[in-house]
Amino acid sequence: MRIGLVFAGVLALPLAGGPGARAHHLDAQNTHLSFQIERLGLRWFTADFRDLAGDFALERNGRDGSLTVVVRTASVDARSSYWNERLRSPQWLDSERFPEMVFRSTGVTLAGAAATVAGELTLHGVTRPLVLSVTDIDCPAAAGRSCRFLGRATLRRSEFGIPHGFWLGGDQVQIVVRGD
Repeated sequence: MRIGLVFAGVLALPLAGGPGARAHHLDAQNTHLSFQIERLGLRWFTADFRDLAGDFALERNGRDGSLTVVVRTASVDARSSYWNERLRSPQWLDSERFPEMVFRSTGVTLAGAAATVAGELTLHGVTRPLVLSVTDIDCPAAAGRSCRFLGRATLRRSEFGIPHGFWLGGDQVQIVVRGD
């Protein structure tokens, strides 16, 4: 299962740009990360990650930015103890061997209240390119205020060496990241 962004505790990472950059912190209080897996073309189930952290910066000129996010894989929550245990198992996320997913942007293209964030996702010990399409971006200039946004990405579990099939669900995973 390819899961979009990885969050795990507060990161002290350098952000894009210098004095003109506006930095924003992402955490489980202001950011929600979920994914959906289909089987036979129908939504099979949806789950969330509850432990995430990251930072992003937007240049005041609106042309540049960066994003880094870390997600604790053991924080997956399908609202079912059966599914939570199964998703954390070696059959899916293997949270014991791979406790974090990490997304680091390699480029951000802003266009008004939308952005395309190209980057690399490390999941299940494999690093692959991932593109996050972000819409409805509203980041107040005031310090301490959360940004609002909606991000989407599509992943393939097979590209990260995660099993899929009839009994395990489809290969394609839809990811949704929402900031409030």
